[in-house]
Amino acid sequence: MTGWMLSIDFGTSNTAAAHTNSGSDSVEVVALTHQGNLMPSAVFVESPHSIEVGDVAINRAETNPGAFVASPKRVIGQEVLTVNGYDIPSAVPAAAVLHTVIGAATSMHRGSPPDHLVLTHPEGWSPREIDILLDAAARVGFRGTRVSLVSEPRAAAHYYSRSGAMAPGTRIAVFDFGGGTLDVAVLSATDGSFQVIAARGDNTLGGKSLDAKLRRWVDDQLLDRNPELLEFIRRSAPMHVTRSLEDSIRRAKELLSSTPSASVTVTGNGQQETLYITRDEFDELIAEDVERGVQLTRQALADAGTSTQLSALYLTGGSSRVPQIHERLAALGPIATLDDPKTVVAQGALIAAAHRPHETPPAAARPTIAQSPATQPRPAVSTPPVVRSARKPNIRTMVTATVGAVVVVGAIVAGYLVLGPDSEDSSTAAGSTGVTTTAAAPFASDVDSIRAALPSALDDAVKNCENSDFTDTGGLVARCTLNSPNPLDRYFTDTYGSTHDFTAFVDAKQVKRNLAGVRDYPLAPGDIVIDGAAPNSKIVYGTGYSLTTSTAEYFDPGTGLSAEFTLLATNDEALEFLRTVGLL
Repeated sequence: MTGWMLSIDFGTSNTAAAHTNSGSDSVEVVALTHQGNLMPSAVFVESPHSIEVGDVAINRAETNPGAFVASPKRVIGQEVLTVNGYDIPSAVPAAAVLHTVIGAATSMHRGSPPDHLVLTHPEGWSPREIDILLDAAARVGFRGTRVSLVSEPRAAAHYYSRSGAMAPGTRIAVFDFGGGTLDVAVLSATDGSFQVIAARGDNTLGGKSLDAKLRRWVDDQLLDRNPELLEFIRRSAPMHVTRSLEDSIRRAKELLSSTPSASVTVTGNGQQETLYITRDEFDELIAEDVERGVQLTRQALADAGTSTQLSALYLTGGSSRVPQIHERLAALGPIATLDDPKTVVAQGALIAAAHRPHETPPAAARPTIAQSPATQPRPAVSTPPVVRSARKPNIRTMVTATVGAVVVVGAIVAGYLVLGPDSEDSSTAAGSTGVTTTAAAPFASDVDSIRAALPSALDDAVKNCENSDFTDTGGLVARCTLNSPNPLDRYFTDTYGSTHDFTAFVDAKQVKRNLAGVRDYPLAPGDIVIDGAAPNSKIVYGTGYSLTTSTAEYFDPGTGLSAEFTLLATNDEALEFLRTVGLL
């Protein structure tokens, strides 16, 4: 192939890219901002044809939260989004991100665009999500044989094995711990490539989950030292103040990977507090999240029938730097040497594409992506979206996505991830404009409200609940632990410990979104949808991507209650458990 190639790792929180030099196979990272190699994936939709990307988008978010989409990757499967009063295909924000990256890389080649574009995607993406990503590429001029796809774990595996080919049949695992998600895949080396033989994902676990734990620690410290400042941060701080706190928390988390202590600075309302935390304290805060990641890895290895014969466990994603993660995963396989985990996938995608440069069928062979009549796209090559660049200064599709605690507290932007036209949350504004807006929906913001929505039989069995995460629309997600020993224990597998927990939230808008996902997206193999105990409620249960345990998710659009139960022993035990606790 002549010319040069560009790969883009379109991430949940950040996007990275790599390129080859013209006439050379050497791979280099693309600097996407003045500060480094990563660019926030966020977009600000001023109109369908004027979209700002990256740090510029984040800076604009405070002026109009309804125009801000923090993570276009999370909503790519919705096909149509309602944002800032416009119905736009979800491929459009994704295309804006691609357009910005292509522009940055093209400037490094004296204005000569890439001959070939390689895009990465999660292993568990559905054909629909992949088609929308390809539609985004087509909108910026890359279609047919000019674009190819590589799954993220395959890309990472190719990067880490670049120094020497692995013998066919060698088994490795990739632990991809990014800002918003965790994906684990087990791969088997083939002749010059890799085959994924098992994959697990958790869309509620990522670097932002660790940030949220550190944020709650900050709140606890301020409650004792400066409750007035805490009240300001929680209730009335402008977005730039909460962004500053979020940055300080993230920097402290990153520093704790290499130093024994770090500080978090909280400034606002004419006051300032500097809080110091040790690595041991941080390890204790995140221990539960790390354990969830370790269990997910064990499950993926069990699905693949792999244990002692694992050749290497490769870590990628910025959050994989945390020392406690290294320590815990070392028991499951030899940890590979890390380079820059944030750009491994982007670099590996080019290496993988060199082995299989045309993995993607021509665009003409794929189904046409549905478009909103009001925003039919203009020709992709001649009129891409107007984008102001940031360079200016799972597996299961219905799983609730994570949103950083700092963003939720500071911005209160419950509507920044918006619904498609089929949502029951949309209503037409008064007047003759016909513009669709998204109405605000109530959600539970404390653990007690979530517990109050649980059936009494389930709540009676709960030992305790704690803040765990946030829904896309701002509601609190609680992680609840069941009493043990307990009669309910018999419904769960005891493979991963004697205690059992589940997640729950109360957020009517999020439940409707998730139910739309159940309706529109292909389910994981073995999943079944049935009616729940409450009117219009639904239950999704089955082995899904696991061959050894069952998972059950409950959705009630009437009350907004949703609960997810994992590690149930069998599908029959899952149904009996749901009946016992009053959800079926």
